[in-house]
Amino acid sequence: MADGGGLTSGGIGASSTDASASPAVLYEVTAFTEFPRWDVGIQQTIGGRRTQEDRFAVCPHLHEESAGFFGVWDGTVDDFAADQIRFLVLPAVLRSPHWAAFQASKAEAADGATPTQDMLLTLEQCMREAFIAADDELVQMCRERSNHYSSCTGVVVLIVAGVLTVAHLGDSRAALGSGSAEGGALRAEFLTVDHKPDQPPERQRIEQSGGSVEYLHDVFNKPFIRGGDFTERKARGEKPMQLQYSRAFGGKDLKPYGLSNIPDVKQVMMSPQHRVLVIASDGLWDVCSEATAVSLAMEARQRGQDACHALIQHALGEHARLGGTADNVTVVIVFFK
Repeated sequence: MADGGGLTSGGIGASSTDASASPAVLYEVTAFTEFPRWDVGIQQTIGGRRTQEDRFAVCPHLHEESAGFFGVWDGTVDDFAADQIRFLVLPAVLRSPHWAAFQASKAEAADGATPTQDMLLTLEQCMREAFIAADDELVQMCRERSNHYSSCTGVVVLIVAGVLTVAHLGDSRAALGSGSAEGGALRAEFLTVDHKPDQPPERQRIEQSGGSVEYLHDVFNKPFIRGGDFTERKARGEKPMQLQYSRAFGGKDLKPYGLSNIPDVKQVMMSPQHRVLVIASDGLWDVCSEATAVSLAMEARQRGQDACHALIQHALGEHARLGGTADNVTVVIVFFK
């Protein structure tokens, strides 16, 4: 992992009334750590790849004990986009006018009051605005370095005032496990749906922008977004790139051809039934269902084991069983109290 990890100033332990304090953010792997509202663990492996292109950022105490930020990014082409975007999204959230509007509405509401529909919409707009602003900043950095294709997925979960808001681009995912504290089967659901170039709305946007969707047989006939200038650039001796997902951070020279930075956003009102949140790159999800992920996480916790490590070992084992090369795997797990 690139340098620049550790904690920013302020945050954990800082006064929740000091809105100017910079919240502490984790950029390095860590064993499970207990916080007032949740326990959080972060682990990753390079798998069978030559480089680690996954990144993450976790802010388990966002100015107040009941608010947190959890993000995973999976790089493509190189690690530049993922390495930079992990530092950009949370600041973009915090400087969004919609974040300020939400905080003002929350301050006016009675303690413990359920957020109104207007407040939920404000949070949704905040996340979309933050993704777009962070990507604009990243693309400018890529432009200054003539880095034409570095890109990454992104899945970010913001929990505040009893609302879980997840925004994502690409094919990293978040899964939520629910069930009774007394035991019994867990219910699992994905909170995200992968953005693939051959999905009808995605293909339409790409083709209307002058790009195309191509199926490459050497990667199991998966769909890729290709720029309209692909053939021309290849004829000039350049190395134009293609992506397996249709929305992403970065990907500077594919943005004019339909690669979108507008995330899908989903919201969940938290309840005591919600037990565990698993956020991971596709190195896990390519070989693991949401039901398996949440059940393995809970089983490991009950045995006193590191749940993140358990999921990574499961992913590596499945990749080996299937005869493929294991991708980078990054797992962030949140156990709710």
